[in-house]
Amino acid sequence: LGIVGTGPGGLVTKGDVEEAAGGQGATAAREARPPQAREPREAMRRAIAAAMTRSNREIPHYYLSTTTSARSALRWLGDRNAQRPPADRLIAVSLFVKAVALALRDFPELNGHWVDDAFHPADGVHPGIAISLKGGGLVAPAIRDAGGRSLEDLSTAITDLVRRARSGRLRGSEMTDPTITVSSLGDRGVDTLFGVIYPPQVALVGVGRIAERPWAEEGMLGVHPVVNLSLSADHRASDGHRGALFLDTVAELIQHPEDL
Repeated sequence: LGIVGTGPGGLVTKGDVEEAAGGQGATAAREARPPQAREPREAMRRAIAAAMTRSNREIPHYYLSTTTSARSALRWLGDRNAQRPPADRLIAVSLFVKAVALALRDFPELNGHWVDDAFHPADGVHPGIAISLKGGGLVAPAIRDAGGRSLEDLSTAITDLVRRARSGRLRGSEMTDPTITVSSLGDRGVDTLFGVIYPPQVALVGVGRIAERPWAEEGMLGVHPVVNLSLSADHRASDGHRGALFLDTVAELIQHPEDL
């Protein structure tokens, strides 16, 4: 029903039901809710709105997208997970994060920050992973040095990051370290995501859902699981030509998961 619970542990309360229903009790329920239950979420929404307003006002965005087959990646992932217990299985998003991190080694202008009218390249690749929170809002804490970590380590780190983000146990450094953001709404059925860059970062990579589509390969038409990858980038730090080469590199790496 899309009802967001504001009670303990995300429990749906009577006020939540009335508010979602949009009836006469919605306003009263909202006003009657204790201020301490409203303020953190509202403060987060204000902070996000301020950052995105600044981003749209100050950053000259350009947007690119490409589609790549995920068949090899899914087969490789399935083989690796076949003998693993559920708690130790690799997650698909770790492949995309690792591919982005490796590709950025050749495209440093997409990895860093725009500060004081100049681009400052980062000394490492620390992608922020966009995570939606149960009570509403969004955070994007960093996975440090993602390019040098194994897929097993990345899967564990991302799972841990999501768990701690949703329980309010993130470290301050994890929120200030990201040098680029990776956002995926594929599990929400979104084919293509064009994100808004989080300043002072200069790029965001979007990962859509993996879905079966007609796919031509070596003159033969078949059906492949494919995924749309997108790039939102700051035109002050890079251009569309370099952005396109970067996306193509990420797509190529996804085709060869054994090299990640």
